[in-house]
Amino acid sequence: MWLADRLANLVSGLGGPRDKSTGNLHVHVPRARAELDAAYRDNWLARKVVDIVPFDMLREWRAWQAPPAEVAAIEASEARLRLRGTLLQALRLARLHGGAALLIGDGAPDPAAPLVPEAVGQGGLRYLHVLPRGAIQAGAVERDPLSPWFGEPALYTVSGGQTVHPSRVVRLLGAPLPDAAGDGWGDSVLQALLEAVDQATAAAAHIAAMLPEAKQDVISVPGLSQHLSTEDGTQRLTERFAYAARMKGLFGMLLLEGDGRSPEGERYQQKQIDFSGLPEVARLFLQVAAGAADIPVTRLIGQSPAGLNATGESDIRNYYDHVAARQTVELTPAIARLDALLVRDAVGRHDGAIRYAWRPLAQASAREKAEVGRLKAETAATLAREGLVPPAVLAAGVEGWLSGADLFPGIAPAFARRTA
Repeated sequence: MWLADRLANLVSGLGGPRDKSTGNLHVHVPRARAELDAAYRDNWLARKVVDIVPFDMLREWRAWQAPPAEVAAIEASEARLRLRGTLLQALRLARLHGGAALLIGDGAPDPAAPLVPEAVGQGGLRYLHVLPRGAIQAGAVERDPLSPWFGEPALYTVSGGQTVHPSRVVRLLGAPLPDAAGDGWGDSVLQALLEAVDQATAAAAHIAAMLPEAKQDVISVPGLSQHLSTEDGTQRLTERFAYAARMKGLFGMLLLEGDGRSPEGERYQQKQIDFSGLPEVARLFLQVAAGAADIPVTRLIGQSPAGLNATGESDIRNYYDHVAARQTVELTPAIARLDALLVRDAVGRHDGAIRYAWRPLAQASAREKAEVGRLKAETAATLAREGLVPPAVLAAGVEGWLSGADLFPGIAPAFARRTA
């Protein structure tokens, strides 16, 4: 007896034994690393799918919320450790291979021992190294829910056999797996996208291959097979039409014998390929690839929005919201351990009041910044006039806002020199 838990229509055969789609079966075929690397190196669309999101996540970086002197110290530690560029490289490798790691170096003689945050003083971080997935092997995933490393590998092994404690590793994943255990890593983002990427690039390649065939001269030669049956006839026929082609190239005309209707004469006609619908086909495949990658076409290929009253602003705004959500939900927790050590490296102590916010991707114009500044200044003046906030607290808030608002270049260093 045939049983299935699906929509069925006995009249049309939908969902029944006659429905061909009921035979579809998804089978997971892992992409080899060599194939992923080749796609990244040789396919421009695959490279952009991998690179764009990490670049946009880190493009405007972040603004630390702390006294100016401490902000300057934290930014100096970020620059010394090359944090921004190192994190960008790691995120790209994570998306390409399904995972990557940052190795935190504090000069400890035994990397297998836990990294104790309280032992990291000012300037205590020595380096941050990017380790591709192939250079670091994740151990068994910690299953004890009482362990602080629950859900993460209990240890790592780097190239050369050195064991590293997870407190010294920042683990970055690509596409998440249904089972959080797996081998400690995720999937490459190209695992599910490569087919759509290949179809988009193949569509453009097929259209390009048709261009040389866009216009062809067709000449019907009576008795062609007889001419080609002998070597002498083939040579004379080849020389004849080679000369005719040269005449056409020189004078824009093609001379043939006969009236085109008699059995003795050649018949000439020109055929052209209609390309009118092909751009829409290529655009459709690009839209499918962009949708699969969660990147709007306007950002993926730099295409201007088409259509009446189309600006693309809503697409870009939705994409920026998506990137901002990923910064908050994925990236911030992934690097939280590193950020806590970074603050200790910069100021020599833990300070829970030191926080940061990701700068918005959509940058306001100078006029918009001035308008926002005016409104905030009026709000600060109202708070001061009404006495709703202690003057020292309000002054610190205004100082922090002006230092990070980019309204007056040089004001942040001036605040830092005054408080030094």
